[in-house]
Amino acid sequence: MQAIAKARFVRTSPRKARLVIDAIRGKDTKEALGILQFTPNYAARLIEKVLMSAVANAENNHHMDGDNLKVVTAMVDGGPMMKRVRYAPMGRGYRMVKRLSHIMIGVEETEPKPEKKKRKEIARTAKPAAKARKVAPATAKAAEADPEAPKPKKRVSRAKKSEGASAAKGGE
Repeated sequence: MQAIAKARFVRTSPRKARLVIDAIRGKDTKEALGILQFTPNYAARLIEKVLMSAVANAENNHHMDGDNLKVVTAMVDGGPMMKRVRYAPMGRGYRMVKRLSHIMIGVEETEPKPEKKKRKEIARTAKPAAKARKVAPATAKAAEADPEAPKPKKRVSRAKKSEGASAAKGGE
C-alpha cells in the first residue's frame, strides 16, 4: 500500500522540478532526503517538504515503519500557466508565461535492510621502531670537521650587487 502526498499549484517550472525528482525516484527515503538537502535548487526545497509529508502520512495514517520506506512514485505534472505582459519597445508587449506545477510523491514500506556485520576488533600492538638512518652532517659541522674543505659562498642580494656595480662604474 502506498502513502501519497501532493503539492498542487507550486510556483516552479515542471521542467526544472523534474530534474530534481528524477534523482530521488526509487531511493530509500533517508537517502532521498539527504540528496534533496544538498541539492542547490529551489525545487529541491519544495520536493523535500512533499517527501516529508508522504513519510508522515505513511507513519500516521497507514501505520508503516518510517525507517523502511522507499520512494516508489515521484511525478511532477504541469499546472495552469499565468500569462503576464512584459512591456516592450515601440508600443509592443511580450507575453511572459509563469508556470505552475503539481508534485506527487508516493512511498511504500519495504523489507528492512540487513545490518552490516561488525568486524572483530583485533588488539593492535605497537610496531617496532624503524632503524635510525644516517644523516649527512650539515655544512657548518662539516667545515668544523675538515678545516681545508671549501667554504660555502655567501649570498648577496640583487640590491647590493647593483649598488656595487654602480659604484664601480661611476666612482667619481
